[in-house]
Amino acid sequence: MPAKKLSDSSISAQAFAASADELLVPVTNSLSYCVVAPHDDVDLQRLVHDPASATPPILASILPKLRIVVAAYLEKPHGKASDGPLLVFKKPPESRRLFAASVEHDGEFFIFLAAKDEDIADYHDSLYYELATLAVGHADGELTGQFRTLLREELKGDVRGEVDDASWKLKDQLLSRQTDPARNTKAFQAYAREAMIDTLTLYLHGLCCDLDVEAGPRQLPSRHLRKRLELLRELFPPPKGVVVFPEELP
Repeated sequence: MPAKKLSDSSISAQAFAASADELLVPVTNSLSYCVVAPHDDVDLQRLVHDPASATPPILASILPKLRIVVAAYLEKPHGKASDGPLLVFKKPPESRRLFAASVEHDGEFFIFLAAKDEDIADYHDSLYYELATLAVGHADGELTGQFRTLLREELKGDVRGEVDDASWKLKDQLLSRQTDPARNTKAFQAYAREAMIDTLTLYLHGLCCDLDVEAGPRQLPSRHLRKRLELLRELFPPPKGVVVFPEELP
């Protein structure tokens, strides 16, 4: 559905994905994008092309048909609708506002992002969280298994803290419920999945932009964070010319 037909209405994410073919602009063989809300070339560089140029090539094999849709605003679906969030042009109430979402349609993976009034760093974080969630959900077991092995080493060494709030809460629950937190239970699996998503989000965002990790009592100690990022560099090698750590700069 052309963007001009949406300007005074709304459409669900699934309905948009089903009719988006003619609007998609290819960036690479595996990545295309569509802009529903108008943006100039400078904005498009930061919103689409900069992240695309810093994305690890292996993601193209995990998510061979990735579509990024830059919307004005996203709104939570009404009632029990199952077609995902709504793409809207009028800012929704805060209680109904979303910043990102992803849906799958006919083997294509769509990431929807609200860009209007959004800080570019927050936009990138939303993008990479959705991308990391899709990647972890569709990566093979050997790849995710290596990260789980590292998490078990951390748990056995009583390493506290996490990368972000979601994984920190699941880790806290895991430690309070299991005497052996490394045991392969549903609680461990939920924590391991979120810990990998949160760490991969940080890794991907760091490939695109300079980041500062804030220290705090909930933050994973820096040497353990470094080990995670080193592993992700092996599992998701960056594009040529993109570095992970400052000391790698020429």
